[in-house]
Amino acid sequence: MKSSKKIIKSQKAEINEIKVLFKRFERFLKEGLLKIEGRVENIEDGQNEIKEGQKRLETKVDNLEITLDGFMEKVDNLVKENVVGADQYREHNVKIKDHEARITTLESQ
Repeated sequence: MKSSKKIIKSQKAEINEIKVLFKRFERFLKEGLLKIEGRVENIEDGQNEIKEGQKRLETKVDNLEITLDGFMEKVDNLVKENVVGADQYREHNVKIKDHEARITTLESQ
C-alpha cells in the first residue's frame, strides 16, 4: 500500500509540473500573439497611411493634368494665332512690295 501512495503522490507531482509547464507555455503563446497583433496593427496603420498618401497623390496628379490641359490649349491657340499672323505678314509684305513698285513707277514719270 505504501508504494501505491508513493506512486499516486508522484503522479500528482508530475501533473502539477505539467500544469505549471502548460501555464508557462500559455503565457509564452499569449505574449507571442500580443507581439504579432501589435505588428499587424502597425502594418495596418502603415497601409492606411499609404492609401491616404496615394489618394493625395492622385488628387495632385489630377490637378496637374487639368493644369496641363489648360496650358496645352493655350499653346495650341498661340500656334494658330502665329500661323494666322505669319499669313497676314506675308500678305502685307506682298502689298508693301507692290506699293513700293507703284511708287517707284510714279516717281520715275
